[in-house]
Amino acid sequence: MERLIVVSAILPIHLQKEEKGYKARISPGGLVTALKQALYKRKAIWIGWAGTEKLTKQIKEIIISEGSKEGFILYPVPLSIEERKNFFDGFSNGIIWPLFHTFQAYARFEPEYWNAYRSVNKKFAQIIKGLVHKDDLIWVHDYHFFLLPEYLKKLNVKNKTAFFLHIPFPNPELFFKIPWRIDLLKGLLQYDLIGFHTYIDRKNFLDCINELIEEINIQVKEPITEITYKGRKVKIGVFPISIDFEKYEKSAKKAKPIDRRRKIILGIDRLDYTKGLIQKLKAYRYFLEKYPQFHCKVKLVQSVAPNIKKLPEYDRLKVEFEHLVSDINGRFGTDRWTPVHYIAKRLDFEKQIRYYRYSDVCWVNSIKDGMNLIGKEYAASNIDEKGILMLSEFAGAATEIHEYSILINPYDLEGTALSLYKALTMEENQKKKMMKGLRNHIKKYNINWWSNTFLETAFGRKMEDFPILEDDIPLHEII
Repeated sequence: MERLIVVSAILPIHLQKEEKGYKARISPGGLVTALKQALYKRKAIWIGWAGTEKLTKQIKEIIISEGSKEGFILYPVPLSIEERKNFFDGFSNGIIWPLFHTFQAYARFEPEYWNAYRSVNKKFAQIIKGLVHKDDLIWVHDYHFFLLPEYLKKLNVKNKTAFFLHIPFPNPELFFKIPWRIDLLKGLLQYDLIGFHTYIDRKNFLDCINELIEEINIQVKEPITEITYKGRKVKIGVFPISIDFEKYEKSAKKAKPIDRRRKIILGIDRLDYTKGLIQKLKAYRYFLEKYPQFHCKVKLVQSVAPNIKKLPEYDRLKVEFEHLVSDINGRFGTDRWTPVHYIAKRLDFEKQIRYYRYSDVCWVNSIKDGMNLIGKEYAASNIDEKGILMLSEFAGAATEIHEYSILINPYDLEGTALSLYKALTMEENQKKKMMKGLRNHIKKYNINWWSNTFLETAFGRKMEDFPILEDDIPLHEII
């Protein structure tokens, strides 16, 4: 029976060196969490970089053992320091990430970045060739692997391939700035299915290939658009990613109460310029200036998880953000009230669930986001249905759940402050109606719906069709 080969740039694993060797633990994160929930207890091989340059047999066994606890097989790929510098920090996070999120000023088009991007895609293709069986299905994730299917075909790997982009796809004006734009598009068109979060992303992609690629025929139809390119058919679909609704709901039922003497406004973000953190604080400052009746009655709880990308933009962002926190707390705070409760780390799951359940407002302020699952996690955990989601119109989630949220423009500080006022003063029955609608939607379109819809479109299979992972993994077949 065919297996599922999953490919992402980084494995969901964090290795820690200890006195007697290494210890591995599963990493948090949006893509990791979603895929973990989709792949749980299925016989899938997940290929990616393990976060270490050195890969001994012992380290491989530790990684595989840890993955099996989560219900899938992890296969680590070694990358040199130079590859990591130019592939990750260079091309992936120094060109594609900023440009696809509309921050073109941060893009650095260095030729060595492009060479590394091609080289690492080729390396992954060679590793897949050594692992893949004849009928296996290859599911590739995110912007690191636009060229992968092209190299697989050159190695005579004929398996079906599908690709899902977890970030936005830019309009032609932005995408055309990439010197290697045609190569990237031709590489993508070697997949059998290409999936996006939103119809806007799909339209942008189709506009780009329509302008740049010859010998192409696009048949736009719903739910799946078909492209004919060099005698092949490529399917293009929209699949908004979701969460394990039952997991969050079940956890919320066990959540211990938190101090609710003040209304809690919740923000949970990664340290990234795409998240609108500076605009959020400025809008909150404007809110406190314009609505003094809320002084001592509200608190913004803002968790900011560190970013693994070691780039100067994030260092500058951290300094500016912390300066604004100090400014707000200094101007408005009292001995008994701190307007911004800043948590400079990732919240552990239990505490995150407590905030999700008991916060009055969840504030997602993205400048640009592929989807952003925070609002969905908040709704699934908000079992008392007393909260309200304030959601940036530039998050992918806004195209799906806008009717159950208060939409905001993060660039409009005054408008955002007014929306916060409306959220905090909304009638209980109206909040309950919106939250109930949001919860029902997410319960129906959950992570299982996402993975099954994608896999059915790509391969004519559901996740349940793949065999259960045995407790005893034959390591000799993998290492």
